[in-house]
Amino acid sequence: MGHPQIENKTPFVMETLFLVDEEFRPLVVPVVKATWTIQTDGRLLLAEQQVPLELGGAMWGDDPENSSYKYEPEVAFIKPATDVVMIGHAHAQRADTKEMVVGLRVGSLVKEVLACGDRIWFKTLGSIGMSAAVRFEKVPLQYERAFGGWDRDNPDPRKHSMEARNPVGMGYRAAGGFLEGLKLPNLEDPRARIKGFGDRPAPAGFGFVSPHWQPRAALAGTYDEAWTKTRSPLLPKNFDRKHLNAASPGLVAAGYLRGDEPVTIAGATPEGRLSFSLPGLPPPTVEITLTNGPAQAVAMALDTLIIEPDEKRVLMLWRGNLALRTGPHDVRSVVAGA
Repeated sequence: MGHPQIENKTPFVMETLFLVDEEFRPLVVPVVKATWTIQTDGRLLLAEQQVPLELGGAMWGDDPENSSYKYEPEVAFIKPATDVVMIGHAHAQRADTKEMVVGLRVGSLVKEVLACGDRIWFKTLGSIGMSAAVRFEKVPLQYERAFGGWDRDNPDPRKHSMEARNPVGMGYRAAGGFLEGLKLPNLEDPRARIKGFGDRPAPAGFGFVSPHWQPRAALAGTYDEAWTKTRSPLLPKNFDRKHLNAASPGLVAAGYLRGDEPVTIAGATPEGRLSFSLPGLPPPTVEITLTNGPAQAVAMALDTLIIEPDEKRVLMLWRGNLALRTGPHDVRSVVAGA
């Protein structure tokens, strides 16, 4: 049997992935990705240029060990809920802005992050203080600007430590390790601000959380000696599919979004406020025909929503899956329709 016939009748991008689940069962996973442009009147129009799937993901920086994901690899075999992600900047509304709140509301999901100008820790007369924030025009909404990072000052590499919730951030120090001029994070939770040196707040952001960061990493299960002896290379028995959700805390929906929710963004555009509604289209239809049976409809769920205010762009991803008997050769055709 040759390659399956793939037919995309939608105006969107469609990829057919062949993956395995946690028990190493083969799956065919259709993914449809739609790109919309946000108009000045708040309407969403289908973009002329549809953005392809990010199969390998894209980092903010050139060094993957010291960079967060701009776009996660879009290759999960399933997501149990919708990830909502916002990529962009906090835009100051006045020339003297030193701090401001950026807000995102999508349906019932609401999140706020405080953006601050640059600050440092200093010591004077034996007391530790933080400098006043400087004015800014815009601050990247990236985890590199949130609390976290590494403390590598000890000459013994075995004593280096990191903030496991955000190893690429800024402001982290090991207990008792004051550093003159250490930068404070530019992004904070407005309800849990840093008040003193040694505070370790939860990193604040709207972007993707990497799979090896906590607490997401803990959901991947236990990779111990027992796993090596009795289960490898399968995923651990205590693997939780919630690990496959990659949105920031507070931005994973309770189930799947419908795709018609109202969206309000504050502080992430030069205009200050942006409102629109998702297009409200039903999920794309996907029919898969296997070599040993008739066409089967595959349920497609909206599991990723990416909002890019700077680009005036919205990306929506629907995903489904169908179990196979042996692998890709079981599939005769995949047809996607709008």
